[in-house]
Amino acid sequence: MITSLLTTKLYIPPVRPELVSRPRLIERLNAELHRKLILISAPAGFGKTTLLSDWLGQREGPVAWLSLDEGDNDPAQFWAYLIAALQTIHKGIGEAALEALVSPQPPHIEALLTGLINEIAGIPDLSALVLDDFHVITDQQVNDEVIFFLDSMPPQMHLILSTRTDPPWPLARFRARREMTELRADDLRFTAKEAAAFLNKVMSLDLSPDDVAVLEDRTEGWIAGLQMAALSMRGREDVSGFIRAFSGSHRFILDYLVEEVLDQQSPAIREFLLRTCILGRMTAPLCDVVTGGTDSQTMLAQLEQANLFLVPLDDERRWYRYHRLFSELLRNQLALIHPDQMPVLHQRASEWFEEKGFTEETIAHAFAARDYERVARLVEKYAQDMLHQSKYNILSLWIEALPDELVQKRPWLCIYQSWTRHWSGMREGGEDCLNNAERALASLSFLSEKERRILSGYIATVRAHYALTGEEIPRVIEQAQKALRLLPEEDYFTRGTAAIALGGAYWGMGDASSAEQAFAECAVNALKGGYRYRASSALCYVGMQQVKQARLLKAKETFHEALALSQGPGGSRFPNAGYPLAKLGELACEWNDLERAWRDTNDGVELCTQLGHVDLMAEAYVALARVQLVRRDFAGVKDTLRRADRLSRETKLDPWALCWLDDCRLRLWLSTDKLDEALRWAEMSGLRVDGELDYHHDLHHINLARVLAAQGMRQPSGPHLSEALDLLARLLEAAEKAGWIHKEIKILILQALV
Repeated sequence: MITSLLTTKLYIPPVRPELVSRPRLIERLNAELHRKLILISAPAGFGKTTLLSDWLGQREGPVAWLSLDEGDNDPAQFWAYLIAALQTIHKGIGEAALEALVSPQPPHIEALLTGLINEIAGIPDLSALVLDDFHVITDQQVNDEVIFFLDSMPPQMHLILSTRTDPPWPLARFRARREMTELRADDLRFTAKEAAAFLNKVMSLDLSPDDVAVLEDRTEGWIAGLQMAALSMRGREDVSGFIRAFSGSHRFILDYLVEEVLDQQSPAIREFLLRTCILGRMTAPLCDVVTGGTDSQTMLAQLEQANLFLVPLDDERRWYRYHRLFSELLRNQLALIHPDQMPVLHQRASEWFEEKGFTEETIAHAFAARDYERVARLVEKYAQDMLHQSKYNILSLWIEALPDELVQKRPWLCIYQSWTRHWSGMREGGEDCLNNAERALASLSFLSEKERRILSGYIATVRAHYALTGEEIPRVIEQAQKALRLLPEEDYFTRGTAAIALGGAYWGMGDASSAEQAFAECAVNALKGGYRYRASSALCYVGMQQVKQARLLKAKETFHEALALSQGPGGSRFPNAGYPLAKLGELACEWNDLERAWRDTNDGVELCTQLGHVDLMAEAYVALARVQLVRRDFAGVKDTLRRADRLSRETKLDPWALCWLDDCRLRLWLSTDKLDEALRWAEMSGLRVDGELDYHHDLHHINLARVLAAQGMRQPSGPHLSEALDLLARLLEAAEKAGWIHKEIKILILQALV
């Protein structure tokens, strides 16, 4: 489970007893709940959240609520919060998806959502999910993922969106299919009757029908404008004169009324508002630190009682926030009146959040204080935790927002910058970051020898992975071995990362024994550090090397060990159990236990899809396709390869995975008499019979031999059979040299068939 979520974001805001009832809108919402999507889109201050709170308080049935903020533009964080919201109405739903979200490998979200949607489909009850303030979600990836989620939702699930601006979605399509109903500003604005009830009953004014009509006309039913006008009219003798003079655009009216509201408050209240407006959320102890006072609890109670745009975030009235529009305008006033105080206030807030362990708010306020040196120190302090939680996107945003000259002077920041760029796939400039780290390291004379060794070890670790991506095998080995020499034994996470790169290099060279040793070292380090997910994956890599050496019983034992690390109490399987299951399915196929092979590979695909690790998903597809080929389920193979091809188009798969998928595709063509397709593949591959053999892509050469053999069967008088046998002889010699007994057996079988 993710433990750092703010549960206050999952509360339905409480309904005030003095609320203006809006039965016309409540009835419409009740009538339209059968639609897939209810979109409530209007500018700030039109009562969107209040309407939803009132409606949900009157109806029966499970409703999940999520209040969004700018931090939710990180895809993993957005879906973690959404699942947490769903768990408030359906206990335990999405546990597998949450496990994937906190895994060391950033998940493929769309694949993860497939499992979540299947779980929702199994719940018969009518359910609704409210996403409040969706306008803060500007990340296109998150929007695309929500569209996929919406398109795939079962009919008993309904999404309700509250937003200031229309989302970048295909709304016309939803309208054409009659899947959406909309409430907009024209629907939400107060009628004259509602405005009268609000002004005279809720705000306790005694306005004439004419005054109400004029004010309602001036504000065009804009609820926030009416509220601010009512606040500024309190205590005035010439209310009608004020109303008659009340005019202008919304922005002008808002600026004017905020000044009027602030001017009507006591100096103490006004100063409290200005000093605390920099806070996204606040509680009395935090406000005491920021304001330098001791009476914040009393102040907050007074603000709530006076309807001064204070929104409670929990039932205990401990956490609050200001109405966002009111907060923005207060900050404008603060910048005009006390511009020198803003950095000081943000600094105090940052220090309080740091003391309480709220990492992201600590750094956000440090940024707002423009104390970039402190931000740099904080990022260095928290970076390892962010990496362990797979929060690469957030860490990257922090580092990229710092001045370049500051980052380049701090070796740790340069390393983390390079690391996050590599994991996110935005690798341009990543090596330059490592060069900057080395220059910064050389310039810092005060560092101890131990610190220099650790920094150099990190640089070498990241360099090894860049080299592995570029298939620079000798450089991978050089850098990974250097990292393992330099890094302290207790740094299990980074040593494991270096060992993974080293194992990948040995694998690419065809040295199964050394690859097995490197992956085993990674598994040991991962277990010492408590990283069960990484240990399970590393053990699967160990098992794959054992398969290459025809040690199938030992490989089975290793895969079962990996599976055990992927299971919870009572044998429940986490999503990362999919990888060892897929490998066990392939072993069962080797022993002709096709029923078990079919079951394990299918389960492997499903769990790897929930996990969202694209390379593991591809390998699970390969395992399933291989079993389907043996079962002669050619339609199933085509379907599996279609799914894998879609994954390949959407992501950048590991070269090995692409090679294995090509192997399945070629075997399908040869099994279904589509030799022309196979010949086209051979021509496009650029492979030659006398070309250099590449351990990293050895299957391509074996498949070239298969194509030549098939072509020779069609044209016995041609040179193709002889070429196939020559190539197989070279491949057999290479496999014997590498100790890949399993491959030797396959090549010998092919030689016998040819």
